[in-house]
Amino acid sequence: MSHDTPLVIAHRTTMGHAPENTLLGIRRAMEMGCDGVEIDVRLCADGVPVLIHDDQLDRTTDGSGRVAEASLSELVGIDAGEGERIPSLRDALAAVNGQMLLIIELKVTPGDDVQALSDAVLSELGRADAFHWIWLWSFDSEAVIALSDRAPDGTRIAHLVLAPTPDIWRIAAEHRLDGVSMHGSGLTPDQVAACRAHDMATFVWTVNEPSDIERCIELGVTGIVSDYPERIEAAVSAMIGPSAEPG
Repeated sequence: MSHDTPLVIAHRTTMGHAPENTLLGIRRAMEMGCDGVEIDVRLCADGVPVLIHDDQLDRTTDGSGRVAEASLSELVGIDAGEGERIPSLRDALAAVNGQMLLIIELKVTPGDDVQALSDAVLSELGRADAFHWIWLWSFDSEAVIALSDRAPDGTRIAHLVLAPTPDIWRIAAEHRLDGVSMHGSGLTPDQVAACRAHDMATFVWTVNEPSDIERCIELGVTGIVSDYPERIEAAVSAMIGPSAEPG
């Protein structure tokens, strides 16, 4: 898709079509031709970053208990849906391997060691030489600031928010953030204009309804995160028309 139109980003590894935060979901996003895939990352008991949204295993797997209290070897024995296992960030990086954008959301629960999570994620990115094809996102301001302070120059970092506040704009300016990712349903023209004024990308999540997708396209966002990325493609085709075929 032309990037005059929004980047099409599959949410939690295409959770509308595969178990969330799984390698199967990454493969589905690739098969669908998405521009990027978003994952959630937190630390297990070994200090290894793994793909899971909640701090508990119960909702998305057949396991139970806190992710932070389970070792990687324990986690790989748990079914995350359709026979999929909980991948490590290393697994996800190897699966994507620069073929699309990988958007990594750092999940922070009260009491988590934010510095350890940030350092572990950055270490894996360095090992995979992946900094040029990833974005790092978090709702947690401490995590965003830690990433900004520690990541190599050029690493793209965005603050996740429901809606930007003056404090978010202050953090964005002081730490030279590259984008803001906000809830799509409440997006306003002023918010998009403010991102542009700060020379930042505007992302929206999680936008599943066609009418909301169309509105975000009209407002000129950089990227749309959706459980159903094919709906973004359909909306763009309906509003702008299919890409012209070469003559």
